[in-house]
Amino acid sequence: MTTAQRHPRARPSVEAPARRVIIAVLDGLRADAIAEIPLLQLRALMARGAWTTSARTIGPSVTAAAMGSLLTGVPPQTHGLQSDRFSVPRPNGPVHPLPAQVRAAGLPASGFVRQVPWMLKSVAHGLARQLGFTRAVFGGRCAQEILAGAAQTIAEQHEGLIVLHWPDADIAGHAHGWMSLEYRAAALRLDAALGELIERAGVHDDDRTCLIALADHGGGGAQPFGHDSDHPIDRTIPIAVAGAGVPPGPLPVGTSLLDVPATALSALGLPLPSSYVGRALVGAPTFASLVA
Repeated sequence: MTTAQRHPRARPSVEAPARRVIIAVLDGLRADAIAEIPLLQLRALMARGAWTTSARTIGPSVTAAAMGSLLTGVPPQTHGLQSDRFSVPRPNGPVHPLPAQVRAAGLPASGFVRQVPWMLKSVAHGLARQLGFTRAVFGGRCAQEILAGAAQTIAEQHEGLIVLHWPDADIAGHAHGWMSLEYRAAALRLDAALGELIERAGVHDDDRTCLIALADHGGGGAQPFGHDSDHPIDRTIPIAVAGAGVPPGPLPVGTSLLDVPATALSALGLPLPSSYVGRALVGAPTFASLVA
């Protein structure tokens, strides 16, 4: 992914609500699972921040396409990843990746995802470079291991962007079916990792850290072991935004995954590229417009 046009170097606004944004992607966590499974950490985060269990993801509702949109602010038809296969795509329009925008402002952008097969490492690192990450780590097999690999960065990087992608629920859903016993156990592991992340990052104590937790897609809608369909259960996702003065309450009707990258930049006090199709749910100088 390349930037089709460059914007002047921008520094964060002194009135920016946050100096650090952490995005935790809970891969494959169905929105309705929050009511059925005792995900206590996620429920507590929602109670203290702004939330929705009726946000929409993109189509196709697959991880590669959704992560492409999360990290660029545009739909798959524009950023070029229109399947579940990760690659270095050719964009079909202007693309201004979220990490690159953060980096252009002189801030670090770090990403942590699961380990990839050795034959895909060059593609993974090439994609991370194209997106503009200052640091990208591909290590660990589950949320807990990925979080452990990010622990030092969480402790030391107090500004910019940190993205974590946790695959547990998605893996269990494909192997055993969404809402199976194995899926429920995986969702609980995600929840435990989220609680540890909240503690490590000091989200409830650091008024300059904004945490955004969301799923990239649901699952088990059209068929029990998949999620690539326009079924509401596959396309509906939860989103929670907390910390940095976010007032508690429901997010606006119509909130989508495409609002998250715009929200991250706005929380850091950075301008939104004209290519972004989502709306900022937060922004300087206050979060007054966050909740419905």
